[in-house]
Amino acid sequence: MPDEPVPDKLFEPRGLNKPRGANSRTDGWVGGRPNTWHGHYRENPASRAGADAHRMVADKSYTSKVAETLRSSDAAILEGDEALFAAGLTIEPVSPGIGAVIHGVDVANPTEAQVKQIWRLLMERKVVFFRDQGHITREEHIAFARRFANVGLAFGRQRALAGNNSLPDHPEVLRLYADEAHPFAAANWHSDVTWSDRPPLGSILLSRKSPPVGGDTVFADSYAHWNCLDPVLKNFLEGRTAIHGRAGNDEVEHPICRTHPATGRKALYVNPTFTNSIAGMAPADSARLLAELYAKMYSTPEHTCRFHWRDGSMAMWDNRSCQHYAVSDFWPHERRMERVTLVDPSEEDEVPFWADDSGMRHYSVMLTSREAIDTPLGYS
Repeated sequence: MPDEPVPDKLFEPRGLNKPRGANSRTDGWVGGRPNTWHGHYRENPASRAGADAHRMVADKSYTSKVAETLRSSDAAILEGDEALFAAGLTIEPVSPGIGAVIHGVDVANPTEAQVKQIWRLLMERKVVFFRDQGHITREEHIAFARRFANVGLAFGRQRALAGNNSLPDHPEVLRLYADEAHPFAAANWHSDVTWSDRPPLGSILLSRKSPPVGGDTVFADSYAHWNCLDPVLKNFLEGRTAIHGRAGNDEVEHPICRTHPATGRKALYVNPTFTNSIAGMAPADSARLLAELYAKMYSTPEHTCRFHWRDGSMAMWDNRSCQHYAVSDFWPHERRMERVTLVDPSEEDEVPFWADDSGMRHYSVMLTSREAIDTPLGYS
């Protein structure tokens, strides 16, 4: 696709910089968010209900129906349902749209009914959490992951990577350890390993030792990121691709609007850690548009949940529907985390794709060789 200029109207702050009287703000920011409009407070609820926020502004009857849908869905999350109760589970929502703590399961020995309900909740909530699981062995951590998908190596399918801290006897377990002498946290917004043509389905992260203060992880809803874009911008982006890679290398081209293979929902699939550019756009226009997207994505707290770790806490997330950020505010305290990576058993579903209106899948494209993708940076 040839380089295309971006229409200027995509970057207008929807009229926010127009005077509205002596007390009006004209700096382009409302509620801490850029590119906002007068119906912005409906965006997240509309996303949760699968509704149209713009229609909600103008159609009171439609808004009333959306409100009833949300009351019912929120009650189901708060009160649970028969399937959850039958599996011995209760849930505690972390935020309205993303995240839930699941109580009543020992991940060392979950029942088949519990596995089924945990997967259902993961598909609905994008990330789920468990408490008091520090007793499990590494073998049980891996076995729990295998109840849901195939288990990959530290970063999925790649056998060796620079900085790979897998345990010698458990190559499936990635050590994420930090202390005063070795500070570390993945303190950047990302979905794991999007530089690969086959990024992992998800991860299960266990805290063996949590810092006494700090060290939370924030998760963001990629469905809401897509749903809450301006309709003009969504129309411009759908069907387009972005180039991802490590250290600025172009390694793979993924759809910007990614269709989830299990739910069929659309997610915004770019991140500032691995996304280099938007394919087919002039570099300056690409950088400008990505900056606009990131400003909208990461300054909207309504699309996030924040999880506070304790020893034995566990998080299980879906890389296809959310992103995460490990908050690096706990130094000089020690933190020891261990992660097992989930790989989709279906090769067709594993490769990111966008499904058009006819249902045809448009898959990611590898831009380099298999050998290059599998080779750690800094190694020959």
